[in-house]
Amino acid sequence: MTRSIRLLGFVFLVPLSGLLHAQSFVQGDTQIVEQARQEQLAPVTSAPTPPKTQPPARQGFSYTKEGLPIFGSQLFQGDFKDASFNGFNPDYQIGIGDSIHLMVWGALETSLDLKVDAQGNIFIPKIGPVAVLGVRNADINKLINVRIRQIYKENVEAYANLRSTQTVKVFASGSVVKPGLYQGFASDSALYFLDKAGGIDPERGSYLNISVLRGGKPVANLSLYDFLQKGTLPITQFRDGDVILVGSRGNTVTVQGEVNNSGRFEFAGAQSPLDQLLSLASPKAGVTSISVRRARSGQSHALTFPLEEASSYHVEPGDLVEVSSHNIPKTILVTIAGEHEGPQNIVLPYGSVLAQGLDKLTLSPRSNLASLQVFRKSVADRQKVLLNQSLDNLERNILNAHSSSLEEAKLRQTESEMLLAFIKRAREVQPKGQVLLESVAKADQLPLEDGDILYIPAQSSLVTVHGEVKFPNTQTYRPRDSVAKYINRAGGYTTTANSKELIVIRPNGAIDSIGKGSGVTLGPGDEIIVLPKPDPKGFLFAKDISTIIYQIAIAARVVIGL
Repeated sequence: MTRSIRLLGFVFLVPLSGLLHAQSFVQGDTQIVEQARQEQLAPVTSAPTPPKTQPPARQGFSYTKEGLPIFGSQLFQGDFKDASFNGFNPDYQIGIGDSIHLMVWGALETSLDLKVDAQGNIFIPKIGPVAVLGVRNADINKLINVRIRQIYKENVEAYANLRSTQTVKVFASGSVVKPGLYQGFASDSALYFLDKAGGIDPERGSYLNISVLRGGKPVANLSLYDFLQKGTLPITQFRDGDVILVGSRGNTVTVQGEVNNSGRFEFAGAQSPLDQLLSLASPKAGVTSISVRRARSGQSHALTFPLEEASSYHVEPGDLVEVSSHNIPKTILVTIAGEHEGPQNIVLPYGSVLAQGLDKLTLSPRSNLASLQVFRKSVADRQKVLLNQSLDNLERNILNAHSSSLEEAKLRQTESEMLLAFIKRAREVQPKGQVLLESVAKADQLPLEDGDILYIPAQSSLVTVHGEVKFPNTQTYRPRDSVAKYINRAGGYTTTANSKELIVIRPNGAIDSIGKGSGVTLGPGDEIIVLPKPDPKGFLFAKDISTIIYQIAIAARVVIGL
């Protein structure tokens, strides 16, 4: 007597690496199906909506108490302080202590390293002092050549090159992590000294209001947002005693949702244009709407508008901006895999049924349309949730089990370690999401979804036997042979096999539990799965384990043993 078991009509795929007693199955071109599954873009429509969570942690960011990344904090990870810039740009102005290398040839030949003295001069033998303080690096060679030609009218050539700058000591103050005095080169950037000071304090400091003070007066103002967004950073030539002052943090808003840079953003003033803020957050493609939540005087207000109108709105301190999309589907994309001669993808109007998809198929002589298989992402996601629930229940029972003696406790500990490893392997199961069809003739009753995969098996003359048999194999189909004969040709049962509850998977994915298999008629393309049978004397939860092994075998077509 045969009883049909259909576990919601779904089939899973499980990775085979690292699984004990796991045997792969052979039925059609499964690699094509899996590749199509990975490439599909269908959204989840049937699975329950998961609770909204914070965006995943991004490396290098500091975070607020609410777990939001702070935009700009990723700058200070030690990369600037470990790379001092002893180099020169054309606009660098010669300072006291700098070293200039001079080469002279012709009637006068010499090579000198000349240091700029306290009066801002270099002294060239037989030429005299040359004032170079404040001269641009690009002009130093011309200046020295002019001075030499005042003495030597001809037959003397010279080349001057800035070799090194003097070191300077710069204060980092204000809202930095470690205020103090730090040494560097005059040509170093403000980021170098800020990184030396541990970066800007993410809770107190401003990424927009940074000043360079000299003698108590500002000589430069920096915005790190401009550096991150546009790559612009004012070049500042530091001197001894300069102060980099980081101001207090300005007003902030939070942006989350479908953006590439979610987190907390700072802005100057009492308001900020929303489109400027979104340019920092970088909305993803396909975004359609913006929601702004604002709390004032103990009351909360919300506003929603299309993305195109963002330039008309301003944000205020403490606002929460949510970027989202709502796309109304007009067409769906369906993938065709397996044995066929047509295109791999077809486009259908939204709301089309399977029969309309079948009309676009181009079958080959080997196509087995009667065993058509449909795979759906939303079904796979739902089945994954159900499997995890079963594993969660087993794990909870294992961890809550009690022992009446020390010896029993030791045995349970060993058993628990083995079962938890089994649960870990079982969680690796990834669903394929097969929807079983009662009949292709009723294809007009199944609506298609975007991203569905229609898999057409090839005509087969094989029968696969795997699981708890000694030599899992694929055999030629023999119409009159019984299940027992196929298993005997696979070496017979192993010592841990459950020979009383065999499973047969038909070419269309239908699953039959056939008991011992007596009187069962097999067909070409069938698979026989032999499950393991946990020892009820050796495991406290043998019944639960058997149920999960049975569930995975039906869903994934593999056998996971202990």
